[in-house]
Amino acid sequence: MRHSFMSTKSRFVSLSVLSLLMATAAVQAESLLIRNVSIVSGDNPQASTAQDVLINNGKIQAIGTRLGQADRQIDARGKYLIPGLIDSHVHLDGVPGYKGHDAKDELMLQQAKAQMPRSYAYFGFTTVLDLTGDANFIANWNSLPLGPKAYFCAPVVIPNGYPAVFFGKEGQFQLKGSQFMLYDPAQPDVYPASFNKEEHSPEAVVAIAKQQGARCIKVFYETGFGAQRNLPVPSVTLMKAVVAQAKQQSLPVFLHGNSQAAYEFALDSGVNTLVHGLWHTHKGVEPQHNHSKLDQIADQLVKAGIAVQPTIQVLYGEQELLNPAFFQNPQVQHAIPQSLIQWYQTEAGQWMNKELAGNFAPAQNPAQLYQQIKQAYQHPLNTVKKMTADLKQRGALLQFGSDTPSGPFYSQFPGINGRWEMDRWLETGLSLSQLFSAMTSGNAKALGMDHQIGLVAVGLDADLLLLNSNPLQDVRAYDEIEWVILKGKAVERSLLSATQ
Repeated sequence: MRHSFMSTKSRFVSLSVLSLLMATAAVQAESLLIRNVSIVSGDNPQASTAQDVLINNGKIQAIGTRLGQADRQIDARGKYLIPGLIDSHVHLDGVPGYKGHDAKDELMLQQAKAQMPRSYAYFGFTTVLDLTGDANFIANWNSLPLGPKAYFCAPVVIPNGYPAVFFGKEGQFQLKGSQFMLYDPAQPDVYPASFNKEEHSPEAVVAIAKQQGARCIKVFYETGFGAQRNLPVPSVTLMKAVVAQAKQQSLPVFLHGNSQAAYEFALDSGVNTLVHGLWHTHKGVEPQHNHSKLDQIADQLVKAGIAVQPTIQVLYGEQELLNPAFFQNPQVQHAIPQSLIQWYQTEAGQWMNKELAGNFAPAQNPAQLYQQIKQAYQHPLNTVKKMTADLKQRGALLQFGSDTPSGPFYSQFPGINGRWEMDRWLETGLSLSQLFSAMTSGNAKALGMDHQIGLVAVGLDADLLLLNSNPLQDVRAYDEIEWVILKGKAVERSLLSATQ
């Protein structure tokens, strides 16, 4: 869904003086002792009896009883300590839904860029994976005082394919991200004279990604939508070569694909993860293919060990763009700064809403238009929910990722979009335990970082959440975070809200 294939280097501004002073005061302690807390952790999580957890220098140093003293202590009697949540599908660069360079918007944009990392943390996400990232941008992001630790995938594309096509026939070769463009033998005549195909072989491109610190490779099977249709897609042979090189470099391959054809391509090429649910049953396939084949595909995905990110909230987020009551949701107030909320409701801020509304018949009022888009999205929503439920029933590996934002949609804002994806998972019949594990230990394993994050265990990073209720009993426990612990430093959740 995303319309860019690399992140451009951005400059983030510091927090306001008041918020920075408050946050700094909250994270000064070197060691932290959390007393009498129930721990929830692991692939088969259960709440433990009361334990003490000692944190020192950003790591969990000890777990037990009567552990002694620390620079700072929190009495957590009756509360629950869990690993920080991991969203393995985000796009960090830019402010969702903003385009242009109006000087009068600069302060608003500064406030928004300062808030976005805090919004992820406010909703419990302490680690994020940018699937179309840039090493310099990610380094800048990770230098911020409050927010999740970010990692990135290198976006490997072919000429004129999705999403390179959005930059034009010449522009696609001029962007910094074009270093990850593959030479496609099916398009031998589209390259500029300066293009050296040896430097754009699967081996060369994957090697550059590894050198720059990418955690994974992102590839695309997308024939297009809207004005851009019938786009070229990579061949199975080319993709198998990318997968083979990535495997040698211990880099998992994530495939953008949301159709039956894309799912079949994933099976043929052997990627690790499909980063969207199956929304379209007939797009790009022969007429004889029909929904009855999806059960067979689900079985094949399980057998092949290919994980799937349902990303159901993407579809909900698009339809919520036309919800006239969207900004009345109290959770939105905590995620989006007030100045940006006000701008989103202006003529300039409603540009994407107008484009989306143009696909529907004229409505008498906004509420009627909202009902039209909800009806239009019902079929793909039913499809992805059924496929997700079928995969769950077969024991497939479901990976938590929100695709925040999937496009220029303020209705998919950082942090809150991931929180809503949780609800979408549960609506398909997945359990609270399965959701919890997917957001913690499961995603840590998918990133090859289970030795570092994803559990409450001695020696692991102290990126943790202290909750007032048990997340294995009610999803609303994630709305009752009291403390967010980032790199061993406890931050009161309220300080991360956009209302501060």
